[in-house]
Amino acid sequence: MKAYHVYIIRNREPETFELITHMYSCINHRNVNPDVPLCLITDSKTKEFYDKWKITSLYDEVITNFFDDYPYDRISHNFWASPKIWAMGKLKAPFIILDTDLLLHNPLSTYTNCDLAYLHRETSVSYPNIFDVHGPDGFVWDDDMLKSFRNTQPMNCAVIGMFNNSFKSDFVKRYFDFVLDSSGDVSYATEHSHKMHPLSSAQIMMEQWFMAALANYWTYTLNVPIKTQAVCKVLYSSEGFFTYDMDLGHDVAAAELNATLYHLWGAKQYQNDKTHELHISTRDMLYGGKHLVESSSYYDILKEPFDKLLTDLFN
Repeated sequence: MKAYHVYIIRNREPETFELITHMYSCINHRNVNPDVPLCLITDSKTKEFYDKWKITSLYDEVITNFFDDYPYDRISHNFWASPKIWAMGKLKAPFIILDTDLLLHNPLSTYTNCDLAYLHRETSVSYPNIFDVHGPDGFVWDDDMLKSFRNTQPMNCAVIGMFNNSFKSDFVKRYFDFVLDSSGDVSYATEHSHKMHPLSSAQIMMEQWFMAALANYWTYTLNVPIKTQAVCKVLYSSEGFFTYDMDLGHDVAAAELNATLYHLWGAKQYQNDKTHELHISTRDMLYGGKHLVESSSYYDILKEPFDKLLTDLFN
C-alpha cells in the first residue's frame, strides 16, 4: 500500500503556514509509517513550485501526468477538491490519500481493516440540501440514494482510505456523473436559510456526504456491506467538535483530536492576519514543531527553505 498527497496550484500558491505543515506532514509520515511509501500527485507547474522549497525531495515518487486529461473546462470552481477524486480514479486500491496540512500520530495500518477509512464524521447541519445544489441538466437522485443520504452523517475526507476497488470506482464514477458540466451553485429555500448552514458548499455535499451515503447505499440497498472506519472518533457540528456522546462536551473531543492528529484546519485563512488569535496560536504551534525538521535526515536538504519559512512566521 502507498500513501498519497494530491495537490495542484489553482488560484494561489501555498503560503508559510501551509508550506511548513506540508514539510511536517511528510516527515511525520516517514517517522510513523517507515514502510509505507509516500507519493505526491501533482502537475508540472506545481512540482516546479515545490521543487523551489525542496518539498519534492520528501517523497518516494512524484507523479505529474494524472491531470494531463483533466477536464478543467467542465468542472466548476465550486468543486475545488475534484483533482483529488480524479487522482483516485487512476489509483488502484488499497491506498490512502491525506491532506498536505495533516499529521496523523498513529500508523496508517491502524485504519486498514475496513473498506473505507475517513478522518471523522460531521453533522449534516452545515451541508446544503442535496436538492439545493445545481447539478448537470437532467440529473435526478433516485429514491434509494435519497434514503441513504437521510440515514448517514458526512465523512470528513482530509483522509480517504480506499481498500475496496469496486467501491472506489463506483464512487469516482458517480461523483463525476454529477460534477461534470454542473455549476455547483447552491440555492436557498428562503431568504435566511443560509444562516443555518453558512459553510455549505457543493463540494462538501458531493464529496463527504455522498461518500457516506454511497457506503450506506451499497450496504443496505445493494446488500454489499461496506465496512467503514473513522481515524478520529469525533463529530464536527458547525462550530466545534464533540464525541459521539455529545453530552460530554468539547473538551473530551479536543483530547481525542490531540491524541490522534494535527490539522491546519481553517488557520490558513489567517496567515496574513498577524493579530488574529488563530494566527498567533498556529504560528506558535508550528514554531514549536520545528524539531520535526531539525532532527530529521532531511534537515540538510531543507535547512535553507525551512529557515526562511521560520523567519517568515515572525515577520
